[in-house]
Amino acid sequence: MKLVLRILLPMILAGLILQPQIDLCEADPQVAALLDEMHPTRWVQWIEFLSGQRPVTTEFGAGRIRTRSSFVMFEPDQVPNAFQYVQDELSDMGFMPDEDFFIHTYAFPYGDRHPERNWKNLILTFPGSDPELAQERVLVVAHLDSISDQEDTLAPGVDDNASGAAGLLEAAFVFRHFRFKRTVHLVWFSGEEQSRRGSEYFVEDYQHWLPDIAGVINLDMFAFDWANDRCFEVHAGTLPGSQQMGRCLAQVIEAYDLDLTFDFIDDESAYTFSDHYPFWLEGVPGVMVFENGFYQEGETCGKADRNYAYHTTADTLVYLNQATGFSILQASLAAAAHMAEPLGACFTTPIKINSRQVGGKVRLEWAPLPQAVKYQVWHICGARWCLAGETAAPRWELTQDNMNQPYRVIALSEEGCQSLPGVFPLQ
Repeated sequence: MKLVLRILLPMILAGLILQPQIDLCEADPQVAALLDEMHPTRWVQWIEFLSGQRPVTTEFGAGRIRTRSSFVMFEPDQVPNAFQYVQDELSDMGFMPDEDFFIHTYAFPYGDRHPERNWKNLILTFPGSDPELAQERVLVVAHLDSISDQEDTLAPGVDDNASGAAGLLEAAFVFRHFRFKRTVHLVWFSGEEQSRRGSEYFVEDYQHWLPDIAGVINLDMFAFDWANDRCFEVHAGTLPGSQQMGRCLAQVIEAYDLDLTFDFIDDESAYTFSDHYPFWLEGVPGVMVFENGFYQEGETCGKADRNYAYHTTADTLVYLNQATGFSILQASLAAAAHMAEPLGACFTTPIKINSRQVGGKVRLEWAPLPQAVKYQVWHICGARWCLAGETAAPRWELTQDNMNQPYRVIALSEEGCQSLPGVFPLQ
């Protein structure tokens, strides 16, 4: 009996932690506007890049990401690798390393022997805008790593879990234009396929965050729907806050006409072998969004409809139901937006760039946007955008050596929320 109490007591006490409470998730025009910015083709293209179906372009040239195994992804000779690719994509969107996104390196598997080769998570932050709620956090997470019977050389992991990792890139692309009362974090975990190493170390290293987390939405393997019945699973477990999140998902599906149904697993049979589970153990509410992989007697989906290509080299795009998967992603991000309490787009007017000659030089000019505290000016370098600089003034003088390159200007609010970019010359 004493042994049982020693095991159960920490979980019981964790369940008593008072987490931030979320409101009802009824139709909201601001969330509808966010969903309108999402695009299925962009999400699928990111899946193709992450799984090696398309080559990615890096500073070392073009290549294909053949595997996202955590044992391979962080090795210095692995080029291209998915972890750097995600960072490059975030930088292309206008996010700044060590300001907007951070690398969380954890002491596994090499510890102090080869710390540069230890595994890593990636955390992108959207600071909250409400003085009273900004310290509260909503997390949307997915594991970036993949596995197969040839994981050192070929582990495409399209469904498991490029679907979720690409879903976070789509979230980053859209969320950057919106403000929320609460702080939102997007987290790409590694080591999930090795017993949730990345999320376990994250929970350990970010203990100070845990009391402020309103909820965690875990996107893991949700884009297979061979039956085409648009039914999936929400694993909520027994925490009341997790069950509230499941009800929020049901509300957003109805509110935004997403034509989905799901089995709601709100008991001890809920799945534990993914990155939401370390949060559950600490009493932090969370749900896993998952395809219809398990038979739930008496539930909505009926018989199981599982992707048996997962964890093999055959986990490729051919098995994805793109329409169902994208709708599930929309429902998940709508629920996250409701939990974070949206305040709408940070800028309602796009930047329009003009040019004129000033003293023999070319100057880019644009009308100043309300709420803008600075502007970022980007130019094309190679196949990607590079930051030319920042200015508080609505103008930028071109230098002779980069006068003929395309330019992009982004306005930033005080909390770092972005405007739609202005491009010159118009593409």
